[in-house]
Amino acid sequence: MLELAGGTGRVALELARAGFEVVGLEISEAMLEVARKKTQGLPEDVRKNVTWVQADMRDFDLGRTFPLVIIPYRSFQHLETRADQERCLECVARHLESGGRFVLSLFAPSYERLVHKQLYNHFGTTQTPDGTLTRTEVTRYDHVNQMIHVERTYDLVDKDGNLKRKIWKFPVRYLWRFETELLLEKAGLEVEAIYGDYERSEFRHDGEMLFIARKA
Repeated sequence: MLELAGGTGRVALELARAGFEVVGLEISEAMLEVARKKTQGLPEDVRKNVTWVQADMRDFDLGRTFPLVIIPYRSFQHLETRADQERCLECVARHLESGGRFVLSLFAPSYERLVHKQLYNHFGTTQTPDGTLTRTEVTRYDHVNQMIHVERTYDLVDKDGNLKRKIWKFPVRYLWRFETELLLEKAGLEVEAIYGDYERSEFRHDGEMLFIARKA
């Protein structure tokens, strides 16, 4: 199978351990470096199941097709424009075998959250070997462009009481159910099912949106 936006290998390596052959595609060299190090630490029979490729999921050509392509954990929503989304899905369709499946993971926009222009979340405090780590998040909503701007703050207080702060900012594009179906259909992918979580529960408006689409 082909995983797009493979990151540091969280999904691909588990699939490899389960015996599947996986090509992991990732644009970030830093993330790929971590993924390759993780891969090297695995047994040989697992390592041979994984191939890492650095490429942009909006524009790639691997010269082969796959029976299954996946974009897990909402990575597709980091594509900020419709043009980028369409380019990505065109690449997906080109790399699928006839009758092959595409699995796309998104979150369903929560009506309760969307009524707020800004939300603050406190993720709690954790004790680490380096000190006490506190994580917080501020989320701002741009409904005109269906964008969510996320700012996460990581505060680490070491054993001497010194504070080290890191801030990570990133955009997320939210999509509606039928908007997504139209994007998939335009790329030549027929939606076979939509689920509300990874246990294949019925879709609801405030959970996950897991699409299974087939290439004709």
